Amino acid sequence: MEHYELPLVFFTVFAQWGIGGVLALTLCQNFGTLKFDAKQYRLLALLFWVITVLGSLASLAHLGTPTGAYRSMAGLGISWLSREVVAFIVLNAVIFCWLALCWLKPGHPGANLLGGVTALVGLVSIFVTSQVYYQMALHSLWHTIATPLGFLATAVLLGFMSVAVAGGYWHKSSSTTCNAGIVIGIVLTAGGLWFRYHVPGADASSPLLWWQLFASICIAVWGISRLNYGQQSWVWVVLMATGELAGRMLFYSNVMSGVPWF
Repeated sequence: MEHYELPLVFFTVFAQWGIGGVLALTLCQNFGTLKFDAKQYRLLALLFWVITVLGSLASLAHLGTPTGAYRSMAGLGISWLSREVVAFIVLNAVIFCWLALCWLKPGHPGANLLGGVTALVGLVSIFVTSQVYYQMALHSLWHTIATPLGFLATAVLLGFMSVAVAGGYWHKSSSTTCNAGIVIGIVLTAGGLWFRYHVPGADASSPLLWWQLFASICIAVWGISRLNYGQQSWVWVVLMATGELAGRMLFYSNVMSGVPWF
């Protein structure tokens, strides 16, 4: 099981999910045809904050000495890992400020603005995380465009589906903005998998891949078709999350199970 790097699996998937949720919620609230009221907006903000925090906390389980985590910032000028630590410190600070504003003054125009800032910081954090792996040129399964594509796909797919399902329960109809986001997420996910499984050494026979194809892509396609008929279920979101977790487990195990690693 150590080859799956489960703390990193949960860190990357949950943090990206939370970031995607903030992005989707902000775009829907500003440009979508359906608007969430103050109570709904606060509940969704809380949900995505909790998901992001859980992901960030999961990363600490990967450290041999969590209390020494501050040392990882020493190489900020040369290390993508150090930049990742700083990026997520900033992200967690900004998303907390956004959550606080959403709860204290949900109708304040600054809430949507701060949501946009949070989403932007989150997207930068996803890019930085992807570079931690992409810059390892010796590992072709990480040194590929599929790495940033896959990380971004997780954020977009889970984030927009979460907001779409919530909107379906509260408004009994589908948002064009959410539908567009889900379609983009499906395309990004499929594109990332296509690129990755053209790299020699990719394990295309793993049940983890087939579960991701079913739970992430097939369920997303089914979900968007049902949303247009006023149907929704949080089960879709949970299944899609398991699909992304399975794909991320394979992302790590394909490389970490190799010998020698360097």
